[in-house]
Amino acid sequence: MIAEDNDESCSSSEVSSCASLNEQNYSELLEVFQETHDEANRLVLSNNQLKELNSWLEKRVKSLEDEIEKSKNDFKNLETHFKNSSCKCDTLICENCENLEKKVHYLVDTVDKLSKGKSSFENVLASKSCVFGKASLGFNPQN
Repeated sequence: MIAEDNDESCSSSEVSSCASLNEQNYSELLEVFQETHDEANRLVLSNNQLKELNSWLEKRVKSLEDEIEKSKNDFKNLETHFKNSSCKCDTLICENCENLEKKVHYLVDTVDKLSKGKSSFENVLASKSCVFGKASLGFNPQN
């Protein structure tokens, strides 16, 4: 449009000046087009990088959401297991309860054996005669 307007306004004597004006307008337009094209290429590259980053982030978010859901399910299962178990511990998983029960049983048995041993020992001592009672040996006490 600009070239047509310049052509119509130019007379035959001014043809050379109009041609130089058109060439100047064309070179300016070409330069602006090149700058715009270069900027568009940079934006395309930047856009592609951001799309890749966005895609990776969306995948990461999805995997983290799946992991959270799995963790919630695991927690619910553990909570259900804890509520249904006879363990009265403060923790959800009581790995030591079975070991502690075995130790308690062992200690009770040991105490029973010691108690029986003590009573047997006391019975043996009671059946013996007193060391200080020498009367049965023909000893006459001096009073």
